[in-house]
Amino acid sequence: MEIMQISPVELLTRCLLFKGVSRSEIEPLALQCAWLELRKYQPLFFQGDPVDQVYLVQAGLVKVYRLDPRGKRQIVLHQSFPGQCVAALAVFLQKPTYPCSAEAAEASRVLVIPAEALGQLAQKNVAFANNMLETASQHTRQIVQVLDRMVFCDVDSRLAEYLLSMTKTYGQGFKLPTNQEIAAVVGTTPEPVSRKLGHFSQQGWIAVRNRKLSILNKAALLRLRFSY
Repeated sequence: MEIMQISPVELLTRCLLFKGVSRSEIEPLALQCAWLELRKYQPLFFQGDPVDQVYLVQAGLVKVYRLDPRGKRQIVLHQSFPGQCVAALAVFLQKPTYPCSAEAAEASRVLVIPAEALGQLAQKNVAFANNMLETASQHTRQIVQVLDRMVFCDVDSRLAEYLLSMTKTYGQGFKLPTNQEIAAVVGTTPEPVSRKLGHFSQQGWIAVRNRKLSILNKAALLRLRFSY
């Protein structure tokens, strides 16, 4: 994966979390940061680890997830795309340990930010503190949406929403993750994902070739998405 090289200052400045923070305050923070190249499936941290670092995605995709009590099934709570932070809110927990686990969903490049430095910035910069509150509100809304989908939507609806979202992000002909990875996002197991993809294909709603998917009937998937 070819990644455009930019400076830590430039990436931090582009991130909405640092909107309103002056360059004179970002530059000292940037000096404490380091780049980290991640292979697909490489973990960033595990649930219960102490919060020592926060991550800002420059390229790729990082998923944040929890495991079932047996440690086998994943539920994806959030996916961080370029320009988004991972685990920033965990810095401000009373006992700062990561409440979830995170790993690279594809080859990625992230900026590693010391958690202590981020906490210090929040204490002295009102704009940054307000941005953190807004981020917390957005994450709360995302978790509520995840719960809504799990409780009120069937697998067809959740899978249709996932395919529409992926096509919007990556375009037609995007490469499907494994059925296990899709299942973790839509909250089911790989077997129903396989059956539903086959059904969607038979109906002529999608086309899949060499794990590359194109949507042929967007209206049909939209009807499924809003059928709950």
